[in-house]
This record gives sequence, structure tokens and C-alpha cells, in this order.
Amino acid sequence: MAPRRKRQKLSEEGGEQVTAVAEEPTLSHSKNDAAASKDAKQHKRQLFVRQLPRQTTTEDLTQHFSQSLPVKHAVVVTDATTKECKGYGFVSFADAEDAQRALDEFHGSLLHGSKIRVELAEARQRTDDGTPGQKPASAAKERREAAAGEQQAPKLIVRNLPWTIDSPDKLTLLFRSYGKIKHCVVPKNAKGTMMGFAIVVMRGRKNAEKAMEGINGKAIEGRTLAVDWAVDKDTWQSGQKDEVVKEEAERLEMEATREDNGTQADDEDGHVYPSGDNTRASEDEDDDEQDEEVLSEDSNDEEQEEQTTKPRTTTNESTLFIRNLPFTCTDEELKEHFEGFGAVRYARIVLDHGTERPRGTGFVCFYKVEDADGCLQEAPRAAIRAPPGKGKKDMADNFSHTVLQNELGDPSGKFTLNGRVLIVTRAVEKGEASRLTAEGVAHRNVRDKDKRRLYLLNEGTIASNTPLYEKLSPSEIAMREASAKQRKALIESNPSLHISLVRLSVRNIPRTITSKDLKALAREAVVGFATDVKEGKRERLSKEELARGGDEMKEAERLRKVKGKGIVSQATIVFEGREGTKVQEGAGRSRGYGFIEYATHRSALMGLRWLNGHSLGYQAVETDKKGKRPSKEDLQERKKRLIVEFAIENAQVVTRRNELQVKSRERPKAPADGEKDTEKSTKPGGSKTKSSAGPKKRKAGEKDATSDEPENPTAAEKLANRTRIIARKRNARRENRKK
Repeated sequence: MAPRRKRQKLSEEGGEQVTAVAEEPTLSHSKNDAAASKDAKQHKRQLFVRQLPRQTTTEDLTQHFSQSLPVKHAVVVTDATTKECKGYGFVSFADAEDAQRALDEFHGSLLHGSKIRVELAEARQRTDDGTPGQKPASAAKERREAAAGEQQAPKLIVRNLPWTIDSPDKLTLLFRSYGKIKHCVVPKNAKGTMMGFAIVVMRGRKNAEKAMEGINGKAIEGRTLAVDWAVDKDTWQSGQKDEVVKEEAERLEMEATREDNGTQADDEDGHVYPSGDNTRASEDEDDDEQDEEVLSEDSNDEEQEEQTTKPRTTTNESTLFIRNLPFTCTDEELKEHFEGFGAVRYARIVLDHGTERPRGTGFVCFYKVEDADGCLQEAPRAAIRAPPGKGKKDMADNFSHTVLQNELGDPSGKFTLNGRVLIVTRAVEKGEASRLTAEGVAHRNVRDKDKRRLYLLNEGTIASNTPLYEKLSPSEIAMREASAKQRKALIESNPSLHISLVRLSVRNIPRTITSKDLKALAREAVVGFATDVKEGKRERLSKEELARGGDEMKEAERLRKVKGKGIVSQATIVFEGREGTKVQEGAGRSRGYGFIEYATHRSALMGLRWLNGHSLGYQAVETDKKGKRPSKEDLQERKKRLIVEFAIENAQVVTRRNELQVKSRERPKAPADGEKDTEKSTKPGGSKTKSSAGPKKRKAGEKDATSDEPENPTAAEKLANRTRIIARKRNARRENRKK
């Protein structure tokens, strides 16, 4: 019976050998039960893989099981001499369900042409006759190591020592009552200062246990002592490395948790970085493997080195950030597209948290850093630029087909997905991405200060300490605040947007106001601003405000005076039909907003400041039935105050609109003088027709259309002319009804 009890103690010691080398095998039943339950839960998530080929590596095993499920940890047991696989290994997953799915899927699968066997790992109970797979030589070596550990004198490490215990003699007085003390060591640094801990070597493990139980947690001079079993230097250094790895993993886990609130790379951090629990689980797995398989010391050292260096390979070096993705692209399509550059670990499309729709960006993670580097090197780098030596007009002609990409930017076609040229960059951490985004927005604001005119974004805002702000209703205040946030987000999200110098956006307009009324109001606003300045009610425009626009505004003012046109170029109210779609004016109901375009920025600024917050003094349209009170909607219409801001425009849209205006002006001048003579129709006898005899007399005040309209109007122009005539007649009938 005595030998059997000795083997039982050795088995118990093996369970604690990694964490405490010098500890005797005496343990309580409660600790054994807790360790057994922990091992049972751990082995439900761990698979034992057999019949592995000799050339199999840990990376091959990880890649094989990562095809369908995320692998927490995988290791191939290798021979200490040949460095080749011994034919078996372990794979751990995050939960038991993933482990069971992997067991059902990969049992009997092929790896390097060999069929592997997969089963759940089990804690092996060592008996007299041994367990299957246990080697007598390994068991004998374990017994020799355990015997050597028993022969070593127990060492205790005492931490958080007070500065008064600065010599071995003083430390001996503290431990002498618990048994014989061989020697004590109080380490000091080169300057002679204590390092805060000491080593005590006692005779007999029982005495050391009594000392640890009696002194651990004892307070001396305000310091609580911590006593534990000491370990050798190699084990302590290995534990320090594991602690550094665990802290780094916990830091990365916190970053991944913060990333779940924003964006772009939830899936990336979840796969690239191991969490702190994963690291601790990996350590437990290594300990279990040492106890269960009784590997050699060299093999254990190799596994610890692999585990220590693993976080250095799980960085963003193999992860790429993809932009300009089609909004219909899926994870499977993205992964399939980039598998041509190498084995892809995962591919994820970034979704917008508000709309749960793709944002046009994504992440691709390769197994090998070399594949990611190769993909990044082949990615197109050139931006969309006009060829050298060409002007803006030529550039617009060259890129008239698309405003999203350069069709010649990817001649190989490797980075084109559904007609879009992908933009590939190296992925960064969440904190770095947020910093780069903030810097980009700030730099863009400074860079585009003159081009995008962001200084006009706050024009139209009413300060809360002004008398006009007190006159606003709560709904109008909320509307203005929401508009300010929306405009700011819109202008920052799209670099193609800019603020117009001459075009105003007018909202909260009473629904009975027409475009004609709005244009008259725009003219009245400029006159009203000048009157207020003359009376001292308003400040005049500053020199900086008058100089905005430069030569462009000066030329616009000169042309306006030459052509004899007014200060208001255009005023439009947006109408909608019964289905909610936009319709021509008079064909539906007003949406309550519109646009005013002035000839110059000076007039636009004057009109905005006079119209913004202006109440029209509008009277609701009376109903046919006399004596009927106005409806609630009519009363609300009377209280409306205009919300006027500079309109946000798209640079490409403005360019196309200007080109169309230039072409429409040049079209009537295209026919030559000789062609005009031949177009005049004559009768067979040579006499001219009635229409060619001369210009038809028109009514007084009627405008001659021959100077502004083409002689041969197109179908679209005819339709537009017909629509204008119908709208004019409807307005005339409406005016007659009011009278």
C-alpha cells in the first residue's frame, strides 16, 4: 500500500508542479475538487488530434481548424531532438459548442493527405498499470523529478517587507518560532537599497507550511506580508513573460470592447487579438498537456516560447483595410476576391450601427504577413488626377463618365470589384484610426477653408442671448439645432460638398407662398437690409465680407448691370404631389421650403440676414364659408419664422449645370448666316410666305422670344415651355379668385 500512496502523491504534485516547483504533494480535498471541475470544463472545449503527419506544424493545425470556426489556441507536440511532429496535438475553442462542431466536422478530414482522428481531450488518471499512450520512460522521469523536488529544501519568498527588516538576522527572528531555518537572504541593489522581498530556506516542508500559514497576511509596521513558495529563476522568468503577454492581451481586449461602440473594425479586433481569458486558458492548456502527456523539458520550453511569441504574430500586419467597396458586397464575396493573393483568415464588411447597412469599407485578414504585404504592394496608389499639361476643362472631359474612380487606375483588374476600384491600406488599431480621422477632418477644414467656404456654415445661426431668439417657438429652436448638426455632419462626411456663395436655402415657408412671392420677398430683403443699416438698426457688411468671391463676384455684378437684370437670379418653391414626389409649381402642394439665388454674394448675405427669423405677417386664406374660424393649421402658419442658410452644393453637380448653361447659350448662335437665309421658306412662285414677310406684331409688354429661345426647339424645350404657360395661366386664375 505504501508504494501506491507514494504514486498518488506524485500525481497530486504533478498537478501543482508548474505553478509551484518546490511544493510538496500535500493538498486539501477542496482544492482537488475545484481543480478537477476546472479541468472538466476546460477539456470540453479542447480537442485531441491524432494521426498527424510528421511535417505538420502548429500553424498548419491552426489553419486547418480555422476554416469554419475561430480557434483560441492550437499546438502540435514535437520531438525535442528532431523538431518533428509526434503525431498528435491539441486544439482549444472559446466554448464547448464550437468544440463539438469542430469534432463533427473535422473528424476523418485530410491534412497533408493523411486522415486525422479528432476526439475530446480527457484528463488521464494515472494508475499502477498506466494509461493508454503513457510511456514508462516518461513516467520514470517524472518520478525522478518528483523525488528530486522532495529532496530540495523548501524555499519561501517574503514580499512587501518593511524597510526595518534589512538583514538576515532580523528576518530569522520572524521565522524562528516555526522551525529550523537553514539560511535567509535579503537582496539589495547596487546602491545598497533593499528590493522589498527576501528568501527564507527552512528545514522540513511541514515547518515551511506552518510559517507560510502563520506569517502570510501578517501586518508589521503597517505593511501586510505576503509569503509564498519560491520558484527557480527559469520558472520565474517564464512566468514574467506570461504575465506580460496576459497584460498585453487584456489591453487589446479593452480596445476591442471600446471598438464595439463605433466602428469600423469590430470583427478585426475580435479575431486578430487574443483576449485575456484566452491567454490564461492557453496557459492552463499548456499545464494540462505537461501533466497528461509528460513531455520532455525541451518540448515544454518550445511550447512556452511559441505561446510567448504568438501575440507578436497576431497584429495588424496581416490585416488590410478596404475602401470604396460596393454596398451590395458580402463577406463571402470579399473573401473570395482576395483569396487570389493568399489564404484569407477572414473578411468582414463594416456596417453602419444606425442603419445596419454596409458603409462601403471592410477588413481582410491573411494568415501570412507576406501575402498581405504582396497585396498591399500591388494595390493601385495613384489618385484621380488630370494628366499633366491639361486644364480643368480637359480634366472634366476625361473624367466625365464617373466621379468615383479612375477607370485606368487598376489595369490588371485585381482590385476591381463590381466596377469599383478598391482602395487598400494597412489596418490600424481603433485608437489610431480615431486619431487619424480627427486629424483628417481638421486638416480638411484648414485646407479647404477657401474652396469649400466652411466659414459660412454658422451664418444664419441665431444666438441664444439675442431678442430674436426669445421670439422663436420651441419647435423652431429644435428645428434649427437639428439642422446645424445635420449640415455639419454632411459637410464633414463628403469632401465634394461645399457651401454656395450666392444660393440660399429657405425653410419653414408658409405653404401658400409661391415662387413669385418668394422672389419679391428676396428683393425686398436686400432693400430692407440697406434701410436698416441707414437707420442704424443693423451693422453694415465688413470689408472682408464685401471682398469674398474676389474677381468672380465682380464679373457677375458687371454682367448683371450690362444685361439689365435684377439682383435675384432665381427663386423656387419645391412642390409635391399626392404621392409625395416632386412636381412642377402649381401641380401640387408646397413642401414649405425653397431656394433663392442672388447674383452676388453681397446681395445674398444681405438677404440672408434680413430674412432669417423674419415673420411674413401672413394672413391665412379665408375659406369660402363666411364666418368660419381659421383652422389650427392656419394659425400655426401665421407664426412661422423663416430659417435661412447658405445652401450646400455638390461640386460635380455645379460643374455640370454650368456646362449645360454654356451649351444652351451657344446653341442659338451655331447656324451660320448663309444657313439662315436658306432656311427661309418661299412659295412655289417665288413669293415669300406670310410668316417670312416680317416679324409678327406682338402685344405691348410681350417679350420677343426669338432672341432668347432657339429657332428649332427640342421636345424637352417645348415641354418646358408648355409647362410654364400652364403654370402662368393657373396663377392668373388663382389671382382672379382672390380678387
